[in-house]
Amino acid sequence: MKKIKNNFIFFGAVHQDYVFELKNDLIKYRTNPIKHTESYGGVAHNVARTISIHENVSFFSLLIDRETLNYLKKYRIDFLPLNRKIEKRYYGVLVNKNKKFELGIANTDAYEKFTKITNLKFQNKNIVLDLNFSEKFIQSIVNQNFKRNHITICGTSLFKIHKVKKILKKINCLILNKEELYSLSNIKNIKKSIKKIINQNPKINVIVSNADKKTYGYDVSNFISCKPPKIKAVNENGAGDIMTGTYIYYKSKKYKMSSALSLAVAAGTLYAKSKVKKINLNYKLIKKINKNIIYKSEK
Repeated sequence: MKKIKNNFIFFGAVHQDYVFELKNDLIKYRTNPIKHTESYGGVAHNVARTISIHENVSFFSLLIDRETLNYLKKYRIDFLPLNRKIEKRYYGVLVNKNKKFELGIANTDAYEKFTKITNLKFQNKNIVLDLNFSEKFIQSIVNQNFKRNHITICGTSLFKIHKVKKILKKINCLILNKEELYSLSNIKNIKKSIKKIINQNPKINVIVSNADKKTYGYDVSNFISCKPPKIKAVNENGAGDIMTGTYIYYKSKKYKMSSALSLAVAAGTLYAKSKVKKINLNYKLIKKINKNIIYKSEK
């Protein structure tokens, strides 16, 4: 394998996302008219796209077609296939007429079935994984690289979060939503759940989002929260991944957790209130919203 020059290396999903928007109120057990859009998705892909605004990144996943490859190249994402066969996978989301999330469906078994253990060792890199691949594969990547690299895990789904339990002590940063946190800790309280994780790995940086409410962050005994300004959300699907990518990038540039998290929440807010997905996430724009983020020390 050729030497990778990029600082960021991703392992995870890239596939088609289908968004079905109801034209009227949902009527159960009947055919409902919709508006349909599609785009590229996958948690690792979405986070990589956010970071590629700033610099080139490398991306390991299942084999993709040429159209997808050209798309990734356009956005400075260097793709490296893990297999030799294109496997069908996709994600679908149903939103109501007000663009509020109703239901998500995922056909992602192809990732789960990939268990091949490959020699993929790096040094002094920021390695970012979502949890779409099999537990065996994820553990292999982390076990090979945790001593000489910075490892970040993105929660992905409450049905997949169990995959981090055996490698929790080897992770540098864990980014979750509230439901994933509760599933991992078996405690339905954000602060108590975070403290349980810290007890297992005192050096871990934990970020927990709670939709449009507070986002919590813990790093080296520093426990904070950031509350976004109230907005009319029109583009919620993907806002969490925008926040994640923004946080990972600025934290890698030695920003303090409080500064990186505040910018990340601002970026997610900017995305959520935008009517278009192709928005400008440069520093100046998110800094404007950042002024309205309420920062607080937590105990």
